[in-house]
Formats: sequence, structure tokens, C-alpha cells
Amino acid sequence: MPRKSDRQIALKELDKIIKRRKIKAAFSLVSHINDEDSDDSDIEGNTLVTEVLDTIFEAAYDTIQGRRYLYDRKPDRKGFARQIFERDLQEEDDTDEAVRNPWLTDDEFLQKYRMHRDSFKRIVSLIRNHPVFQSNGKKKQTPVEYQLLVFLYYIGTAGSGASSPRCRQVFGIGRGTCNSYRMRVVTALRSLRDRVITWPDRRERIRIAKRFRDKYDFINCIAVADGTLFPLTYEPQSDDAPDYHGRKHQYSMTTMIVCDDKRKIRYYLAGFPGCVHDNRVYKSTQLFTNPVEYFGNCYYLLSDSALTNSQMVVSSFKCATGQIMPQEEEKFNTLLGKPRVISEHTIGILKGRFQILKSIPMKITNSQTSVRRILRVIDCCVILHNLLIDSGDDEIPDKWLELDDDNSDDENDTDELSDVGYSIGEYNMAGDLADDEENDEQRRRCMAYFRDMNLL
Repeated sequence: MPRKSDRQIALKELDKIIKRRKIKAAFSLVSHINDEDSDDSDIEGNTLVTEVLDTIFEAAYDTIQGRRYLYDRKPDRKGFARQIFERDLQEEDDTDEAVRNPWLTDDEFLQKYRMHRDSFKRIVSLIRNHPVFQSNGKKKQTPVEYQLLVFLYYIGTAGSGASSPRCRQVFGIGRGTCNSYRMRVVTALRSLRDRVITWPDRRERIRIAKRFRDKYDFINCIAVADGTLFPLTYEPQSDDAPDYHGRKHQYSMTTMIVCDDKRKIRYYLAGFPGCVHDNRVYKSTQLFTNPVEYFGNCYYLLSDSALTNSQMVVSSFKCATGQIMPQEEEKFNTLLGKPRVISEHTIGILKGRFQILKSIPMKITNSQTSVRRILRVIDCCVILHNLLIDSGDDEIPDKWLELDDDNSDDENDTDELSDVGYSIGEYNMAGDLADDEENDEQRRRCMAYFRDMNLL
């Protein structure tokens, strides 16, 4: 049921009072006519008071009826948002004395908005024509550049520092305006998802495998997988709140990230509570449930020992507590650790650039919408990460980069390349793995090759 405004309530009460007074006046007149002993002077005095009061109530009713609000509204506070946006977007121009020394240097722009100016312009060009930025009324929307700046500042700040009141202090805009800008940018960026977060096709898998072979000696490897935790700023207010209590943070969400050798995220799955193990998250991915579509019959990915070793996953060896790991397995883990650093760098860059992933300031409730809001922001961070990787803006300041430790354990010519990967002599690295093949067969093939190359 819609809530009635103070104006509607006041009009309703005044209408009742006026009607009651009219009825009372009518009864008084009838009583006077029937009462022969009544004093006309007293009646005239009462009638005069009644008419004055009736006039006051009717005037009040007409006044309120002619106004939109019951009370006088405070004048809107005028900010300087446009000047702030224009100031931050100003670039150095030696030919113009006015902008020879812009307010934000290139390094300061990178620090505040988490990307270089050229990358910012490219992203604006990609989302500018999205329908969400088209106004349906006569009033034009705020330029896309300004709205994107607000969103980038939001995801570039950890915890409550990214709140709407904070954005108001920085940009001079209202809380509702800030939320509207962020929602529009999220909608526009997520429309790019299918173009930006893609699994490599057949020819691209061949190129990636060649780069892994040349640099790390792993044959037919096309990706590296690792799990990470995205901490939550606030304690979840949901029935399953204890499940979000992760192993390294008070409350967090577990995410599986799969990247290639260029640190581009090829697949990810988020939304699991912090207590969920990486292996369980991986088994919920399409990579696990439909491996042939993603890996064919010979390709695989690398991971730490958190993931179960299988035909499509080559993971590091585990060693039981109190036992000594065989030297050959230890050397294999060392070789595997070199490409695995790629995933650590990828997650470190993702969190380092978009600090909101270090402390997500959104509260989880029993409503599914609360989780979806978080997943949309994570989605946008991954999309922006890949866009920046594609544009060459893949390096961040060293002080941003923190190698991720949130895991369970501590273009080349391809015409001459085989469609099914590399075949290395008797080790049959390109040979199909049968359904009944042992899960350790892929890792055994890798070890046999390393052994022959005197790497073990």
C-alpha cells in the first residue's frame, strides 16, 4: 500500500473539519428557528466567529491544494561537479598556457582513476553509445566521461572509502546521482562481457601453447588456474553468514580465476562463500563439467595442489605432514611454480588496480539481489582488467602490486602447427586421453618429457 504524503493527510483532515462545521452550522440554524426564546444577539455573535473560522479553514485548504509540497523545501545545494570533472580530465598542452600545468599529472590521474588517460578514452568510446546513456526526456544526461570517472574512483577505493558520501565529498554530487552513475556504467560495461572474457578458440590455443612451451617447457598448456578470496567490508546479514567466514579474512567470497600467459582472464567463477574450497569451486565451472569443449583431447591447465590432478588439470605434488617429498617431485613443483606465478600476478594486478576487491563495501542479506550486486561489480573489474591487458595498459605501479596468497596451498605464425597440439616423440603429448585413463596420466607425460630434457 502506497504511503500517503503529509500534504495528502493535511488535505484530508481539513476536508473533514470543513464538512463537520458545515453540518454543525446547519443543525444550529434549525435549532434557532425552532427555539422561540433564543437571543438573536448571541446567535449573531456566534455566527460571526463561525464564519471567521470557516474562512480560515477553507483558506488553509485552498492554499495547501494549490501547493505541491506541504512545507517549504530547502533550496538545492549547488555543487561544482562539472568543474571538478573538467579539471581532472584536463591534459597537458604545451601550446596552451592555461593547461600547460594540468591539475592532475598523468601519474596522479593513474593513481586516482586506476588507468592511463589513453585507456580511459578507449573505454569511453566503447560504452558511449550504449542505450543506458541516452536520455528519454528533454534534459541531457551528464557526459559519459564524468559518469565513468565516478565509477572508476568507486572500484579503485577499498572498503567504506568508496561509499556514496565519500564520492559526494570528492566530486560534489549527491548520493542518488552517484548511485545512478555507477549503475549505468555497470550496465554498459557488462554488455561487453561476451566480447572481452572469452575462452581461446582452436587457433588461439595453438599460439598460447607455443608460448608456454617456449618459455616454461610445458607442452600443450593453455592456462593457469588459481583461487582467491575477495574480502567483505561488512558482516553478512544472512542465514548463511557463518559460511562467509574464510580461512584468511573475517568474511569473504571465494573466486576461481583462469588466465593465459599474458595475464588475461579467460574464465572465472565467483559468488561462493569464503569457506568453500578452491577445488569445489573449480568442479562447479564449465571447464570441469564440459572439458572437451574447452580443452579438446590434449590441452590442459596448471594449478597448485588445491585442485585435484586430472586429465585437464596438472597440479603440483602434495607431501603429507612429516614426510619428505621425493626429489624428482620437488623439482617438478619448482618447474610448475614458474608458470603458476602468472596467476599470482594476474590476481595481484586485478586486486591492486581495483582496490574494492580487497574490501567490498556491500552488505549481503537473504535477498539474492545483494549477492548479484557484488557479482556485477566483480564482473566489471574483470572486464576492465581484460580491456587494459588488450590495450597494453597491463603494468601497474609496484606499490599497488601484492602477490596474491589467497590460495589453499601456500602473435606467432601457426600454419605449421598441429591442430591437436604438439607431439613430442614417444611421450605422445598430443595423444588423446581415453575416458578410462588414469587422472595422473597428463602429469606423468609432463614428467617423462622433463626427465628426457634433463630438467628433473
